[in-house]
Amino acid sequence: MDELQKEFKKYFTGLTRNFGFCNISNGYTDPETGKIRFRAGDYGWSGKPITDADYQQHLDGTKSIGIQPCNDNDLARFGAIDIDPKVYKDLNIKFYLDTIQEKELPLIPVKSKSGGLHLYLFTKELIKAKEIKDFLEQVLFLFKLPITTEIFPKQTKLGSNTDGDKINGNFINLPYFGKNERVALDPSGKEISFALFLNCIQLNTQTSEQLKNISNGLIQKVLTGGADEFKDGPPCLEILSKEKMTDGRDRFLYNYMVMAKKKYPDDWKDKVLEAARNYFEFNATWKDDYIEKKIKNWDKETKGHTCNDPLLSPVCVKSECIKRRFGIISDKKIDWPLMTNLIKVDFKPDPEYYFTVENKKGESIPVHAKDVNKLKDQKELRGLIMAQADIFPPPIKTTQFWEMINALLDTQDTVQPAPGTRPTEILKKLLKEHINGPQATTYNSFLSGNVLKDENYAYFVYDDFYTFLKENDWKKDSSRTSYMIEKMFESKDKDDDLPKPDFGIKKRFPGTNKKTNKPYPGVNHCAKIPLYLFEEEEEVEEIIEQQEDEEIV
Repeated sequence: MDELQKEFKKYFTGLTRNFGFCNISNGYTDPETGKIRFRAGDYGWSGKPITDADYQQHLDGTKSIGIQPCNDNDLARFGAIDIDPKVYKDLNIKFYLDTIQEKELPLIPVKSKSGGLHLYLFTKELIKAKEIKDFLEQVLFLFKLPITTEIFPKQTKLGSNTDGDKINGNFINLPYFGKNERVALDPSGKEISFALFLNCIQLNTQTSEQLKNISNGLIQKVLTGGADEFKDGPPCLEILSKEKMTDGRDRFLYNYMVMAKKKYPDDWKDKVLEAARNYFEFNATWKDDYIEKKIKNWDKETKGHTCNDPLLSPVCVKSECIKRRFGIISDKKIDWPLMTNLIKVDFKPDPEYYFTVENKKGESIPVHAKDVNKLKDQKELRGLIMAQADIFPPPIKTTQFWEMINALLDTQDTVQPAPGTRPTEILKKLLKEHINGPQATTYNSFLSGNVLKDENYAYFVYDDFYTFLKENDWKKDSSRTSYMIEKMFESKDKDDDLPKPDFGIKKRFPGTNKKTNKPYPGVNHCAKIPLYLFEEEEEVEEIIEQQEDEEIV
């Protein structure tokens, strides 16, 4: 690697024990959205540590790689806001470029692989991943982006799943593939060279303290001019209070009511009416009697603030809101942690899932669900979150639960498992290993679990094989395992008359017992596996006649 390439690797460091890949050449454009998408097998985790050669291949344009910014020590050196519009032709790049310049933000705009925009942030050294994510969340409102906008690192703390395996989380595809794709833009929207991009990074790197100073300054500036009564309430309402409102009055007033019930418990109704007069432009509809009807409806128990509302989300300053006495943290309805960043790892036929929750410390924690049942069953999901994120959500109504799960599904990203990590691949590998392992050269060895190869089939005691699987950390139950083996031999052509496996059969060891001069008794609970899938690894073993001193009948 030359010096520039080493510099690229230095800034785009993160998780090193695994990295993402993307077969760019196989991408296709979604006709509805204009977004570039990928088919199964063309996008996912590589399953191996990142090397200098991988960075080199990325910059050479031979293999596109992705990096999880957060490492196993919860540290990161870069992050990005992922601007991913529903329809890419509507993306107003100039607005984002102008905002970066106007607000003097240390962000570098880069074209994404999907046709959107990544706004990159780099730090002088590794800092807490949470600090990077917090800063990027804090500047979302400057771009009028909702708080649900994707931000990398998506996880600020990794850890292990329920099997003890390290969690990867989400990776972001790196820029400058082939040094000429996914490139950075200057303030005018012109693409810049690889060398100039690295120079821009160097000029814009920030310390942890600098990030805090920038965000605090921006927050104070945007809040200046808002009504004083919101100083201990939601900053979004403080920002919106600067001018008389004509749009979104219903949603503003509802959220004001949520705050007022806590801040003014004795006269909150009067305060709601007063707020409408202070902050709204009245008309034929918006007048006192209309507002009084709303207040009457709100007299009963109400839910908390609607942070994801299209009115509030673009002016959300979450980092400030959680500090305030009557901000979001004061809502009674903080029953469940926010669940986002759902990853479906497309193991077939049983996919696994990862999602992110935010703990009481504000850390984004990945949670692993081994199967879909862990997601769709409320009791199972509550236990899962408690075990992995130290949060125990209370029971909620079924309708609320399903609303929450559907909202989580809206964030789903499907990735392919690393090569060789699919359960079927692992099972086939272990089956090959067993079939080509110790061979049954005697009746006793067959009885004890060794493999007998006879007329293009392998025979072995199934329970012994399943014990072998469990010793190799196999988690699926015995019946599921036998079903998966059957599926290995399932032909796409239904007319193919290929040999099939069989389970639970009785198999005799060839030959006769020399002591009794009778055939050996059949061995129960044997598996019968066709050998044609394992021909390359198969070694023909000669069956040796059993000696008398080995006889145990």
